[in-house]
Amino acid sequence: MPRSRRAAGCLVLLTLGLSVLPGPAPSAAAPSATTPTPAAWRTGTGDASVPDPAETARTVTLLTGDEVVLAGDNASITPGEGRGGMAFTRYEDSGHQYVVPDDALTLVASGALDRRLFDVTALADAGYDTAYGAPLIVKYRAEEGSSQRLRAGVREAGARVTRTVPGLRLAAVRPARGSATSLWSQLTERDPDSGERRLAPDVSRIWLDAKLEVSDDISVPQIGAPTAWEAGYTGTGVKVAVLDTGVDETHQDIAARIAEKENFTTAPDTTDLVGHGTHVASIVAGDGAASGGRYTGVAPGASLLVGKVCVDRDCDESAILAGMEWAAPRARVVNMSLSGPDSPGIDPLEEAVDTLSAKFGTLFAVAAGNTGRDQDVRSPASADAALAVGAVDADDALTDFSSRGPRVGDGALKPDITAPGAAIVAARSKDSDLEPAGGDKAYASLSGTSMATPHVAGAAALLAQQHPDWTGDRLKDALMGSAKPHPALSPYAQGAGRVDVGRAVGQNVTVDPPSLSLGTTSWPHDDDQPLTRTLTYRDSGSSDITLDLTTTATGPDGEAAPDGLFTVGPARLTVPAGGRAEAVLTSDTRVDSDTGLFSGAVLARAADTTVRSVFTATKAHESHPLTVKVLDRDGEPATGSFVTLLDIDRGESRSLYAPKGTGTVDVRPGRYHLDVHVATAAPDGSYDHTVVVQPLVSITGANTVELDAREGTPVTVAAPRKGATSALAGVSVLRTAPSGAGVSSIATAGSFARLQTADLGTGTLPADAGTLTSVVRSSWARLGEDGTFTDTPYDYELAWVVRGRFLTDFRARAKRGDLTKVTHTFHTDREDVATGALGTYAFPPEGGSAAGPNIRFRASGKRTVHYSARGVRWQLVFNRFDSRGQSEFQQWAAPLALRPGGKDGIRWGNGPLGPSFADQRSRIFASVRRRGDTLMFHTPPFADQHPGHTGFSLGDSGRTRLWRDGKLLADVPYPFYDAQGPVPAAEDSYRLETSVDRGGRGYLTSTSVRAAWTFRSGRTSDDAWTSLPVTAIRFTPELRLDNSARAGHRMVLPVVLQRQPGAPESAVRDLSVEVSYDDGATWTAVDVRRTGDPARWRAELRNPRGEGFASLRAKLAGADGNTAEYTVIRAYRLR
Repeated sequence: MPRSRRAAGCLVLLTLGLSVLPGPAPSAAAPSATTPTPAAWRTGTGDASVPDPAETARTVTLLTGDEVVLAGDNASITPGEGRGGMAFTRYEDSGHQYVVPDDALTLVASGALDRRLFDVTALADAGYDTAYGAPLIVKYRAEEGSSQRLRAGVREAGARVTRTVPGLRLAAVRPARGSATSLWSQLTERDPDSGERRLAPDVSRIWLDAKLEVSDDISVPQIGAPTAWEAGYTGTGVKVAVLDTGVDETHQDIAARIAEKENFTTAPDTTDLVGHGTHVASIVAGDGAASGGRYTGVAPGASLLVGKVCVDRDCDESAILAGMEWAAPRARVVNMSLSGPDSPGIDPLEEAVDTLSAKFGTLFAVAAGNTGRDQDVRSPASADAALAVGAVDADDALTDFSSRGPRVGDGALKPDITAPGAAIVAARSKDSDLEPAGGDKAYASLSGTSMATPHVAGAAALLAQQHPDWTGDRLKDALMGSAKPHPALSPYAQGAGRVDVGRAVGQNVTVDPPSLSLGTTSWPHDDDQPLTRTLTYRDSGSSDITLDLTTTATGPDGEAAPDGLFTVGPARLTVPAGGRAEAVLTSDTRVDSDTGLFSGAVLARAADTTVRSVFTATKAHESHPLTVKVLDRDGEPATGSFVTLLDIDRGESRSLYAPKGTGTVDVRPGRYHLDVHVATAAPDGSYDHTVVVQPLVSITGANTVELDAREGTPVTVAAPRKGATSALAGVSVLRTAPSGAGVSSIATAGSFARLQTADLGTGTLPADAGTLTSVVRSSWARLGEDGTFTDTPYDYELAWVVRGRFLTDFRARAKRGDLTKVTHTFHTDREDVATGALGTYAFPPEGGSAAGPNIRFRASGKRTVHYSARGVRWQLVFNRFDSRGQSEFQQWAAPLALRPGGKDGIRWGNGPLGPSFADQRSRIFASVRRRGDTLMFHTPPFADQHPGHTGFSLGDSGRTRLWRDGKLLADVPYPFYDAQGPVPAAEDSYRLETSVDRGGRGYLTSTSVRAAWTFRSGRTSDDAWTSLPVTAIRFTPELRLDNSARAGHRMVLPVVLQRQPGAPESAVRDLSVEVSYDDGATWTAVDVRRTGDPARWRAELRNPRGEGFASLRAKLAGADGNTAEYTVIRAYRLR
């Protein structure tokens, strides 16, 4: 069968931390490499069953001007100005939510438009959750005047060009507030014939200007540097550029080594406030002066070119690109200890590495990344020309954080090499807050591939001194060919192995290429054609050298590959002095062997020389070509189609773009589900949108599946009342395999007028073929004279669920008996709050969700909404905006199951606010739990009186801390109110405190919230999280809409005790309540009494006359010895 270097032909497959890790300072007590070290406490949980602070709702403005509110796994969409008729495809890929409007689909599919611009999860995580939109990198064309015309167009759109990189024809563009839609119109244009959007004449590509992250007494000898020094090579005369966070130019170890420095950031100078750049620079070329030579860098004679491209730990791609263009013609070696996510396409940093390497002969040594995951070598280490560096410890074992290959998209071999990166001691910037190593303020200990990379850059500098005529690719060949492999690691983990610069300078032979990705051979293998690759050996010495060539390889089972699968010839090769000779590696996959991944090396040996070239190859399992043809409503190939493919029998999925409407992908035998969103452009630039589903296809051989939008039928939902206008129309499809794995996607538009669906299935799914669930989502409201639904007097949120098949000619009308009328009452004490929005997400029991519109309204008073009550639950998220339109307060409700034909009322924001343990049906709610010897806490601070609400306020200050037996274990600053980490197995006493202050931000009540719990805990089951015995104290008085009570009157103060669900019950031994009318300066005890319900208590107090505030404090003591304390300053207003 023919061989393919990529996993797909025309189809583009979309399969999918802080890059410096603090390391322990060296000391006698420091654990050895073989002693396990407990994981550190960290914010977030990484566990889908545990709350996550990223659940808070965040608003992202797309390049197209459309607004997306991302709330956990849900996303609701508001089209940009003048785009009311636009439809959108929303899908999930590798845990990220993507929202792509129809007029961007073709550009994304072709690669002209960066898919990351529509990754709303990553955009929000990167801090682009603003009304401005994400920053861009625009590549302009080579024609004369393109740059000037681009700049003028950007300026006309209200945005600005912040920098250009002329050598790469790149411009960094920053949108202004509200400029995104105009900018989209400037950067793209409508094709007059087809109606589709295409790039403007002066634009050749658009990327996200993403943020990357900044990713020796033992380690320097470990890589053989002293051997190179003894041979006379210290890097003298070689310039190494360090693109990083700047440098402490006063540090003794590097002050004399700095030759040039340049600032590419918005910071005022190149001062290193983080410490990362100083640490990295001293690993490259520090002379160890501050330590008497103990912490000497790898190339202490090299000169440093310092380019500051990062502010704090964030590094804008445009700043990095400018730094690369500056460094490449000046330096022999460029160190880039920074990284960001890779994708199957070529991003601007990867393109720049390859372009600048070829143009200037520069070697870019780049950190592979610190995710510790397979198939996750980060960008730009993923570039072909980059020397991608992983990290090992002092015993050459791969660190658990070092990112591993293969490369995303084509399975190429990455990383290229490894170097020491665990607990590396090097120079500490005096301007940073890094912990001094062993108390020595001149040094810090850090771990990461960021620390491994400068070891390799320094090694390259030594080699560059020895060979002043070598270009970067030859330096790369020499370093990889002489590296020391770890026998227990595959090339996808270590590349060629750990750098050995002592060997590199001591032998004269190099091999090109030093690594080979032989690709994948398709099944069946009896007709495979042997694949040959040429290896070129070069001898820089003064005498000929004869090499013995052999191969070694292992198969997917870890055993030696069978004879004949990989061979090299000739067996003996003579390389002339100053010349070259060639050998041929042959891979013959007709040889009987297992299928799967093989890895190996070609070894070329002489008496004192060993040169290795590593390789990988994949012998595919049984698979067959599946050709997908997608047609639009005109019967033409759909050029911007997004296709989802689910392997029903294995529970594996792929997300695909078909740029030209057709393509072929190899799949294993079995049953598959396919669905596609097809956008059909009209000449006027509008779009029809069709969701086509083929729920079951059996693959036993070559097959073609046609997904034809002409099979689509209308979706019709009648208006629920006279005069109502459609505010949102949506159709979702959720397909699950028997294993429970599944895929989902959603199409949304303003109305169903141009949204159609097609089910290409032949009937009911077999019982063993998983499930298929569809949701039709429809919202109706009154359209105002301003063309928006703001302050609509009514709102209908409707949903219908269809199971076992996809929609065909769907028609529905909401019946009064199927609806629940809910009156929402909103409390607020802020006079500057302009609007609010109530996000509504419909969930069928099977999972998945369908979002409603973000209708704005005055964020106080009452609002009535009618909800469908059959077949779905509703997740409600209240988002309150300040006068600038920025989100400043959010509250979530537990999923609601409503009673058909009923009425309900929900209050939002009624104080006093505080942590609540009332409801844990959703992972956004507060909890304190333990699993084995891992304890986690999650204490969002602003729940109101509703037992199913929790709340978050943005921009406040505070912290959450945990002690065990008086020893501080965790100290987490707000807005992170959750963390998890290791605790001893033995039972002991714990104290958890959380506090948050929001004074000075316009709030009048609940300005300071503090809570503390004490409890005992010992080791629990490793199988599940166990709720620990903590109790919330909630004050629930009746207050006005501004959270005020009548001054000068007696008031009943109910007190509700909320035991954490799942925790063992315990009687209350004592409960005390106090009130303060001077913001907590003095406190007065309040009489509090039990009621018939042990969880409900009652206090009475008389509020003083005159305007002011009342603060509340309560202390609880349980019969089990556990306690709780709550304090709310300015709990309510008096007037």
